[in-house]
Amino acid sequence: MSDIIHVILNGVTQLGDGGFLMIPLLFFSLFAHMIILERLYNLRKSKLMPQHFIARIYRVLEKGNPEMALALCESRPGPLTSIIKAGITNRYLDEKDLKVVLNVTARPEKILLEKYLGTLAFLGAVAVLVGLLGTVLGLFTSFSAVFKYDRPDTAVAVATGVAVALLTTVAGLAVALPAMIGYAYFTSKVDNMINEMTRHSLALVRFLTKGGSRLVEKEAEQGEGTGQ
Repeated sequence: MSDIIHVILNGVTQLGDGGFLMIPLLFFSLFAHMIILERLYNLRKSKLMPQHFIARIYRVLEKGNPEMALALCESRPGPLTSIIKAGITNRYLDEKDLKVVLNVTARPEKILLEKYLGTLAFLGAVAVLVGLLGTVLGLFTSFSAVFKYDRPDTAVAVATGVAVALLTTVAGLAVALPAMIGYAYFTSKVDNMINEMTRHSLALVRFLTKGGSRLVEKEAEQGEGTGQ
């Protein structure tokens, strides 16, 4: 246990040797990893696009029960269920108007899928720049010490400047790499989900305007039967 504590303390000491720029880099690292963990949890396909649940909604629609289908959509909010809910609610519109409604419904869902991704890319880019700034400051300290060669602590000052340059460079890259990799991964995942949302929207329009015409007719017949 004491060995582990000793290693941790040594690591903290080495980080402290990197200078004041290690503070924002540490903050960037924590923030980036929080975003990565949050996106890993909230961008699960099983949560946002449950295929078995969507198939269940369509089966209910095919049986001519739109109210139950709406209740199912409301019981499990998500990008696809929001689009299906909007389609069912506006099922009497023609194909062109229904597409417009679904596109408008999909916009805020796309924004939610892309949430924090811009911040993640920003953190990665800024971390590299902060690391580069630390490199420049460290080298500047070293060269300044070299020119003041008459000082007895010149070697120490040069070593300190080089240490700052190396530590901030490594720290900047260590923060930027996970952030940029996470950004690339989540961007690709979100693009695939948006494409799937578009595909489901087109399929829903076809179902409601063509195959779903039986649903409308059945509702009309039920309405006439109730009126009698």
